[in-house]
Amino acid sequence: MEKWILIMNPAAATETAGGNWAEAEKVFKEAGLDYETRFTAHAGHATELAGEAAAQGFRRFIAAGGDGTVHEVMTGLLRHCDNAKVSMGEFTLAVLPLGTGNDWIRTPQIPADVKKAAACIVRGNIGKEDVVRVTFNDGVYCMANIGGIGVDAIICINTNNLKKKGHKGGFLYSLVAPYSFLSKKFYPVEIVLDGETAYSGKLFTAVIGNGVYRGGGLKQTEEGSAWNDGLMEISIMPAMNHIKGLMTSLHMLKDDFAAQPSIISKRFKKMTVKPLGPKADSVEIDGEIPGTLPVTVELTGEQINIIVP
Repeated sequence: MEKWILIMNPAAATETAGGNWAEAEKVFKEAGLDYETRFTAHAGHATELAGEAAAQGFRRFIAAGGDGTVHEVMTGLLRHCDNAKVSMGEFTLAVLPLGTGNDWIRTPQIPADVKKAAACIVRGNIGKEDVVRVTFNDGVYCMANIGGIGVDAIICINTNNLKKKGHKGGFLYSLVAPYSFLSKKFYPVEIVLDGETAYSGKLFTAVIGNGVYRGGGLKQTEEGSAWNDGLMEISIMPAMNHIKGLMTSLHMLKDDFAAQPSIISKRFKKMTVKPLGPKADSVEIDGEIPGTLPVTVELTGEQINIIVP
């Protein structure tokens, strides 16, 4: 049996994470799962650990934490593949949901219950996920699930600031969203999808989906999207009156945000976004803020193996 590398964020987010992990550990031991645990010590450490383990020859990885841990592990694997000239298709990723939002697991319908998620890993059913490369001027990342530009990034910045102060819970995203929408400053951008300009002008927000869910189960992209269909989705909200923007955003609670008349929704394989003025919007990837515009988001044409129910 091939050995797994389990990369765990010990502060993944909830006070009960330790107890949940004990349940998963029991499932693994009873099944005789062969794995080695490596703990993260700081932000970005999961990326380093994943890259190091991949270079050592490991090909099965368990991300134990929240969406940020999944993002970092996949980024580490992508960077290793770029450097070593190997395929992401060589790797298998499983997730133990120890975070707050746990949005990555919603698309493949992995149980939020850690014990049940561990049982999925033991069973070993394999699915596929398209690999997405995100390139800034100073680095490359992997988008495991979702991304955003403008107010979507501001919401993540405000949410992460609350987390740093010790606040926890999946409600934080919804708590900071209204203030973020009402305080947004609009900067002009150009969004090019597969070589054609999809939007040029001041931007309220643009939400990008490889997976479907964000913010603890909210939908802001079209119905029918899947992360193994060779396409991503984007929902673009042009600059508008702040109150109208807030009211439009509330449709994410009804899962019909992308269907609103003011929203530009498209599917694509490659996107470039650049600022058209001196101010550049922040970019969010899987709840993290790795940089500001300009940015390129593109499917690599490869798929990583993922553990599914």
